[in-house]
Amino acid sequence: MNEFLKPFPGKTEGAPLHVSLAGMTYPDFSYKISRPNSPVCVIEFILSGKGVIKQNGKEYTVKKGDVYLLPQGKDHIYHSHPDDPYSKIFLNVEGSLCPRLLSSFGLDGKIVFKAPELERVFQRILALIKTSPATDSLQCALQGIFFEILSRLGKISSLESHTKEALMLKNHLDSNLHRIVTNTELSSLIFRCPDYCQKLFKREFGVTPYAYQLELKISTARRLLSDTKLSVQEIATSLGYSDPHYFSSIFRKKCGCSPMSLRKTNALS
Repeated sequence: MNEFLKPFPGKTEGAPLHVSLAGMTYPDFSYKISRPNSPVCVIEFILSGKGVIKQNGKEYTVKKGDVYLLPQGKDHIYHSHPDDPYSKIFLNVEGSLCPRLLSSFGLDGKIVFKAPELERVFQRILALIKTSPATDSLQCALQGIFFEILSRLGKISSLESHTKEALMLKNHLDSNLHRIVTNTELSSLIFRCPDYCQKLFKREFGVTPYAYQLELKISTARRLLSDTKLSVQEIATSLGYSDPHYFSSIFRKKCGCSPMSLRKTNALS
């Protein structure tokens, strides 16, 4: 099997997100992966050639410019196309935050995306792992790229599969991370009642507007706690919470620890 691999051993116990492996696969007719009940989420960009993915009883053929996303907890079966084996850049990511991120970005059940514009993002992964040691700094950088890829795939998926009304609601939530958006405010955007908005959003994105908004804020808070020196109060304010104690209480319920505890854990890891 012809690959360049960058492993990241030593996942912190209970860490909600961890890049366990990154690398590039070169064209190889014998390349085949079978990973039952996979403990990792796999995301890969096709640089050249073709590949075959089997997921949920369906078979997909992918080619240059495609991205495929295989969630953790599912059987992963994929291999090179026998006539034109592919080369690809990939990330393997694990942790309890993975399925929640996929759900938050509306990617549940989505496997293949036509996204040639993401090649530059994946090339950044390759450049980083070829020039940097497997440190916490590289881990954080790759997690940030993973988050960026999911965000961009979410936008691609939304444009392809969601109604105009639902997209307006989601885009408004994405654009107003700095404050709390109510269902009444959302309803005024599309001239519908709040109950209709909530049901529409849940039907198209799998979560309520409140749950989506909260997950987005918590995910952002986690990154700010890890990557910046902003105080908990400053982070809370930037996300629309005037009371840092209330924000910390919500954070603890979602993450199982306080914001300061998470920051201390990240500093020690």
